Amino acid sequence: MLVLFMGYTAAATASPVTGLYSAEVPVEGQSAEQRTDGIRRAFMQMLIKVTGNRNVAQRPELQGDIEQAPRYVQQFRYRLGAGQSPAAEEAARLLTVQFDAAAVQRLLRERRLPVWGENRPSGLVWLGIESRGQRRVMRPELDEPLLGAMTGAAEKRGIPLILPLMDLEDQSGIRVADLWGDFEQNIRRASQRYSPDLIVTGRMTQLSGQLWRVTWNLYHGDRVSNWSDEGTDPIGLAHEGVEHVSDLLAERYAPVGGEANLSRIRLRVSGVTELTQYVGVGRFLQSQSSVEHADMVSVEPEAVTYELQVRGGIQVLEQGLALGGMIEPITDLPDAAQTLIEGVDLFYRMR
Repeated sequence: MLVLFMGYTAAATASPVTGLYSAEVPVEGQSAEQRTDGIRRAFMQMLIKVTGNRNVAQRPELQGDIEQAPRYVQQFRYRLGAGQSPAAEEAARLLTVQFDAAAVQRLLRERRLPVWGENRPSGLVWLGIESRGQRRVMRPELDEPLLGAMTGAAEKRGIPLILPLMDLEDQSGIRVADLWGDFEQNIRRASQRYSPDLIVTGRMTQLSGQLWRVTWNLYHGDRVSNWSDEGTDPIGLAHEGVEHVSDLLAERYAPVGGEANLSRIRLRVSGVTELTQYVGVGRFLQSQSSVEHADMVSVEPEAVTYELQVRGGIQVLEQGLALGGMIEPITDLPDAAQTLIEGVDLFYRMR
């Protein structure tokens, strides 16, 4: 099992992703004017990854900041595109820009825009293809352009994308009829070996001539979302499918909103017995994209209570906490015990 994310390969788990505050764009040369233009374009790409919003660069409140993009640069470098030689045209040159994460986060907080943290849900994609009356499941060796379109979209949005190996175990575990019949139980069973946070299925059908339709399902916990697209470019449809998944996840994990949408939530974490656990929980809460502020309000021998200012409400907070693997909700706490701890909204414990 491989997770493909911005050139990064690792075991599929909900874990911090890298490269959110960097971007790479093509440039025509290395003059100061061309470099500044490239930095601005890289800045806009980076903002899409960090906020989760693909239209963030069009927001009026950011236009002046985009013009001042060079002030947020930590470092940059040039490189030639893959397969290019030093004698290649200047248009094949790429500019890689690393931005100051702390400065970008301050900017977005000031503009009341979300900062989606590094801990993001991983998605497993099963795609079925029907052409000329024949149906099959997408395979790496046959569908490289489609795979490239989806991984490219995932890289742009900062989403860890899992692509099935389609080895003998996958071929026996998932059937094309499962995708066309939306047999959720079979799909979830076949996906277990990858331990994804969410599952995406697609049915791409050639309707007539150059016209294609793709129907998508997103299984995220107990929630199921579905939508369809049509077009003449199957590669573009595959790319847009991942973009749409990214939009849905951003709405859940990094909602846009100002002070009016902030909620105060008290969270108690038990089982905190070591200093490293105390420090780790504090950092974990501060890393949540929905958390504007996290203040400790009480300390007990083996528990800590925090007051959080949360954007998007308690459900968004719970979704983010579920990805970390550090703490888990207490589901077996008696109601009587909860009432003894006044003012606490959520009860969690160390894993």
